[in-house]
Amino acid sequence: MVESKKWGVVGAVVLTVCGVWIHAAERSQPAEESVGVEWQSNLKAAHRLAVRDNKPLLIVFGAEWCHFCKKLEEETLAHPALARYINDTYVPVHLDFDKDDRVRDILQVERLPCTILLTKDAEILDRFEGYMPPADIYKKLAAAKQVHLQLVEAAGTATIQ
Repeated sequence: MVESKKWGVVGAVVLTVCGVWIHAAERSQPAEESVGVEWQSNLKAAHRLAVRDNKPLLIVFGAEWCHFCKKLEEETLAHPALARYINDTYVPVHLDFDKDDRVRDILQVERLPCTILLTKDAEILDRFEGYMPPADIYKKLAAAKQVHLQLVEAAGTATIQ
């Protein structure tokens, strides 16, 4: 119980500091900086990277016809500070709602854009739909990363005992 409260406090501090970081970066980043998310388009290859690097998967479903998907990609996920965070922390996968129908059905994607955060073992860390600005997405990604770290730590402790 004390351990979970500690993580709650640490997580809140991290989210607050990082939210301030994203807001400051939004004001100070020049538009011409070309840092982008290093998207994977093949889920199996992305899974191999996630296992190799012990990173969670960030899966974003979009579609060519989806206005808010494009807005999420162009305004939020293309934000330089957020893109760097995603590349450093996750294995990002971009899937097409219309073409990747098998994965779409397995993950029960019905509305777009849809973002799903998974462990390498396919445990859902978070799932959210719709457009969000960079700071809001960052908070969700950072919170999911904390859960991921707790799961990794718990798995390490379980194998030691």
